[in-house]
Amino acid sequence: MDGSLAVQELNKAYQARQKGNEGMARVLARRAAGLSIREFMLRNGVDQSGLSLNELLKNDVVRKHLPASTHEALDRLSTRIGMDFSFPPDFDLLLDSKNVVDQLSINHGA
Repeated sequence: MDGSLAVQELNKAYQARQKGNEGMARVLARRAAGLSIREFMLRNGVDQSGLSLNELLKNDVVRKHLPASTHEALDRLSTRIGMDFSFPPDFDLLLDSKNVVDQLSINHGA
């Protein structure tokens, strides 16, 4: 899955973090997870009904098709940022996104 769009987006997220742009890193991490879900659903012949990448992270019907091991990471990835742009300090969305991408690439036919 090295050449997948999800992996490419995740790599961009890590680059953004290295440059000190944590906000962009979080956006790219969410996109990577969404792309990974889309790729997984397509591989498994599941209709996504035109859901956006962000909607794929939150949609309960979509989650029924995903390994349970991805659900906690998806909950954190879909957490809203506070009005003051605060975010829980113990959340690492890049790690969560990497875990989702890894799980969905391992579970090709789950």
